[in-house]
Amino acid sequence: MAQQPNVEITAAEKPRPKLEPGPAIKWRSNKPGVAQGPDEISGGGYYGTTGPDPGWGLRLLNQVVLPDDDVHFREVIAGLTLARAAALGRAPVREDIEVALALCGYGFEARPEVLERRKHWVDAAAHDTRPGATAVAEVDRDLLVRKSEQIAYALRRS
Repeated sequence: MAQQPNVEITAAEKPRPKLEPGPAIKWRSNKPGVAQGPDEISGGGYYGTTGPDPGWGLRLLNQVVLPDDDVHFREVIAGLTLARAAALGRAPVREDIEVALALCGYGFEARPEVLERRKHWVDAAAHDTRPGATAVAEVDRDLLVRKSEQIAYALRRS
């Protein structure tokens, strides 16, 4: 449709030569403690290193009948189970619970040192910030990723 002669077009109605507003400027937070990128997010300590789907591991643990009914023993088993799954880079499975029980001296004739260590872990679980943090910190990672039979053999021999 052609322009009507009685209607004037002002400069504001004409097409703009560039987009307004311009592109957004780069924004960075100026608050202390806010991570500016993925490299600034620390791991370990209070942040932990969780594996995928720890909720599934806790659900598996609730379906297993444990040899001890103590809530702190359950926390130790949960911590060791989730730590093993995270070390292997996968979601928790029932074998992780079996390994945690083997680390606590169940499933074989455990030596007194293993039983004392389990008692220490259960006593410390009441004061841990995360479930079973003391047990996870004291277990060697190479031992944690082994199968339960290998752990039982290693704990009987050492």
